[in-house]
Amino acid sequence: MSTNVNKLKLVLWSVLLMAFVRVDAQSVQLYTTYPKITVSPGEVVEYNIELINNSSAIKTSEIAVEALPKEWHYELKSGNYTVDRVSVLPKDRKTLNLRVFMSGKQSKGSHTFYVSAKGQYRLPLTVNIDKDGISIGELSSKQTNMEGAANSTFTYNATLFNRSSESQVYALSANTEEGWGVVFKSAGKQVSSVNVDPNQRQDILVEINAPEGTKKGSYKIPVRATSSTGQSEIVFDIVVTGSYKLELTTSSGRLNFDANAGSTHKQQLIVKNTGSSDINQINFSSEAPSHWEVVFEPARINTIKAGETANINATVKPPKNVMAGDYMVTFSAKSSDASAKSQFRVTVETSLLSGWIGLLFIIIALGSVYLLIRKYGRR
Repeated sequence: MSTNVNKLKLVLWSVLLMAFVRVDAQSVQLYTTYPKITVSPGEVVEYNIELINNSSAIKTSEIAVEALPKEWHYELKSGNYTVDRVSVLPKDRKTLNLRVFMSGKQSKGSHTFYVSAKGQYRLPLTVNIDKDGISIGELSSKQTNMEGAANSTFTYNATLFNRSSESQVYALSANTEEGWGVVFKSAGKQVSSVNVDPNQRQDILVEINAPEGTKKGSYKIPVRATSSTGQSEIVFDIVVTGSYKLELTTSSGRLNFDANAGSTHKQQLIVKNTGSSDINQINFSSEAPSHWEVVFEPARINTIKAGETANINATVKPPKNVMAGDYMVTFSAKSSDASAKSQFRVTVETSLLSGWIGLLFIIIALGSVYLLIRKYGRR
């Protein structure tokens, strides 16, 4: 008898637990008025979604869009903020705005994706595309892939075609990783949107800059033109070969030395490749006062590998008749990928013989003046 009672209690507890789990699972719900819609290719689909808290406690939900078709994108906001986690007071609700951007070219058919409050509720949304076709705005480019260094500007020529019978304003945007920069130009001016007349094309220059120190690899940069009637997108492929950076210095870090007029001074320089790629064909040059001689040994380095250094000597010779004092000499290292400069202060001293000769000239000049005064001063 006791065994049967225990079994009955276990069944009752199981039923109550299942009921509690069911109620708790439904304490948060997602609702939209139109979960299934029919649109034309390339349209921007917009939903107002209610996140409802049926419980008597505050609920915080992680919101995600799942199973979105390939090359579709979305924007989820609450008020003016892009969100992925929302808290709702007991017996209250929050409105979420979801905008779904289809790719420009679409085939007829039905697509279902989900908005989920993770672990709590999943709302299915179905978009039915009524025909094959492309959006009335088409963004295109003949060249969509480039290769270059991390500090390069990748410039693409794109064309935006308005296929509709009305003027359209297209907002231009790019989806990039942190640190990347994208600039749009039209008619030589930087723009964030363009107005395109009916059945007309407009050229757009897209400049993409990778952040300093970007690692070698392939990167995809989606660029979009969005109007009130639809969206078109290009994905630009960028292959970063690495970064190129040179540094020209000395072993001690000092950028000054002494030299004698008419004599040579040999200054050792260190060339550092501080980038992530090898640098080839590095040539050396100088900027010095007139009649100074500067010779580099070697005059060219074929290759400095990434992270490595090389030593060179700069032989500097001021002219014999140079006056004593401080002068500036600039040494430069330059390749097709990178360059570096260092400015040195050169303190020139005249030789002892030159000093005595100068003193002799001064004595002679003073003596000549004295004799002239004695000779003509008596008359």
